[in-house]
Formats: sequence, C-alpha cells, structure tokens
Amino acid sequence: MKLVSSDKISEDLIELLSGIELGTNGAKYVHLDIKERIKEADNPLSFSLQRNNRLIGNITFCERDTGYYLRYFAFSKTFQSQNTQKTTTKRKTSQLEEEISGVFQDLISNKPALPLYAYIDYDNDRSRLFSERFGFENYSDLVSRTYSRINPKKNENITLIDDWNSIAGEIKDAYGSDEFYHEEHIKKGPYLVLNDDNGVLIACAKFSKVHWRIISLPGRFGSFLVKVLPVIPFLNRLIKPTNHFFLVPDIVLTKNNSAQDIERLFDSALNLFKVNSLIWFIDPNKSIYKEQRKRIKWGILDKILGEKKVAVVTRNHKSQYSTKRPVFVSAFDLI
Repeated sequence: MKLVSSDKISEDLIELLSGIELGTNGAKYVHLDIKERIKEADNPLSFSLQRNNRLIGNITFCERDTGYYLRYFAFSKTFQSQNTQKTTTKRKTSQLEEEISGVFQDLISNKPALPLYAYIDYDNDRSRLFSERFGFENYSDLVSRTYSRINPKKNENITLIDDWNSIAGEIKDAYGSDEFYHEEHIKKGPYLVLNDDNGVLIACAKFSKVHWRIISLPGRFGSFLVKVLPVIPFLNRLIKPTNHFFLVPDIVLTKNNSAQDIERLFDSALNLFKVNSLIWFIDPNKSIYKEQRKRIKWGILDKILGEKKVAVVTRNHKSQYSTKRPVFVSAFDLI
C-alpha cells in the first residue's frame, strides 16, 4: 500500500467517488452529479491510497485561509466493510491507520495555525468512528431543515444577478464574522434578489441544484418512506428517490428580519430551478435561523423529516465555539 499526494482531482478519484453510497444508519444516498461537483473543489489537496496500482481510498481537503476542510473521505466498498468490523485483523488496520494518521499529522506540522474540520451526520457511524479514531473532536452542530412546496410560485420582485460586488458588502456584514467564513464559492452567482417596490434589495440568497439517488430518508422509517412516498398523490412530486433534484441555499439574507421574505426567496428559487424542495444547512445559533425558524412555513416534508443535526468536528483547533460567532456554512461543503 502506498500514499500518493496531488493538488489535482484524478479520473481514478472521480470513478471511486461515483456511485459510493453515503450514510449508514440515517439517510442513505448517492451523489449523481459528483463528476461535475468535484471539479469545483477549491485548492484541493488529495491523498490517495493505492494497492496493486488500484485506488482503494482517498482523503481530499480544500485548503483555505481559515483551515483545511475535509471534503472527501472515501474508501472502496471492500475497505468500507472491513473498517466497520471489529474483527478486522490488526495488521491491516494498523497499516491503514498509519497512512491516514500521517496525512493529518503532516498537515498540522506544515501549517500549525490552521485547524482541520469536517461535517458528519450523527447517524453516520462509519464517519463518526473514523473521525474519533484520528483525533477529531465535536466542536458544534449544524442543522438541516427541509423546505417544500408542491406548486412554488415566483415573486414578481425577484431578480437574478451575477454581480458579486453589488451585494458583497451586505453579505460580509451578515456573514463575514462567522467562523470558517470564506468566499471561494459564494462569489459565484447567480443570486436571487428580492427587491422592494422601489428596487432596493431587501433579501437575497444563492442556490445550488443537487442531484441524488435516495436509498433511505432520515429516521426510523426512512427506508419505508422512500418506497411509500413516491406512490402517494401530491407527495410523489416532492420525493423522487431514483432521480431526486433539490436545492441547497447559501448566505440567506433578509434585511427586514422577515420570514415572509425568506419564503418568497425560497418559493421563487424552487420555481426557477423547477424543483419542489430544498435543504437549508445552517448553524442553529445564526440569528436569521434562530429568529425565523418558528415563523417559516416549512411545508409537508419538514413535518415528515423534521430538523436534523450535523456535527462539526475539528482537530488542531485552538478556539472554543461561541454562539456569538456561529459556523459559516458553504453549501458546496455539504453536497
């Protein structure tokens, strides 16, 4: 077994990640747009484990001024099963752990001021155990919240813009002091902007369209729901397990502190992108979510799925989490 490092995304890595089933006990899904998404990785630093000239595992970070974000941590199906079995032989486990531990330690040694961080679904036992094994600790939580509409309508005061400079000041005021804030992905439009009757911006957000195959939804009856929902009238427009498209919003902003403005943004985005649901990942202590979460009419899927927690785990992080400095979430990091 050997470790190969690169600042490029290889075709072998794309092949490894394509079709991998993510999740264990909670939601299970497959990214169907990984070939396009992985090319958007900012400053990738990739470490590939090879055996007999075959790629069996990979760790890829996005190197940022705020830290190393662990974007991909994937192994072939053979090693996925081995690494979750308590009966794995000591020799194989020791060799694999030694290679992975060396990657993390080298990053810390080269740039000791930069923390390592990642997001992990609490129900994903495999990822949780790996993170603990290699020195990551729980730092804080994010939440995921599903918003859905069967017939979303576009607001007449919504416009699309690509000019980052025209809204950069508003965004930095709202998000610039958040922990791990970076602009690599949020600078790329388009943005949906809600204007008042005088053409003045009162709310905005950026949206990414995501394509998944859903194997199981979160919760105790997740596997059952995936089979049932597609045959129920109206609900079958919200969930299409084998070919599911949805949105993920970034930097949601409302200057009037208005849940109604957020709904107008979300409804218009669903209409424009021709989907029926979105998943909002955000720090629950972020004021826009904390103040509006009970005012927003989330829709039918939220009643089924509810609010889910995602762990923020870190290593080599010198600071402690503060509710006054919530964690910045870039949609790219979670899709």
